[in-house]
Amino acid sequence: MKNKKMIEFRGDKTQREVATELGIPVSTYAMIEGRHRFPRKELQAKLAQYYSTTVDELFFSQFGHVMRTETNSA
Repeated sequence: MKNKKMIEFRGDKTQREVATELGIPVSTYAMIEGRHRFPRKELQAKLAQYYSTTVDELFFSQFGHVMRTETNSA
């Protein structure tokens, strides 16, 4: 399953254009966008900043995670 948020934020730019602007290999960018690789925290932050969003929005919003708290863990 591809990272739909990254594709949406990338818009009309190519993967090559974004990767070049970020200073990372195109193959790395493509693997992250294709969800074949998960970036380290530093690159997560760099991507989120590039797209003017949060790391959570960019990488975790598609999964619908529910935080487990004491009130709902019983």
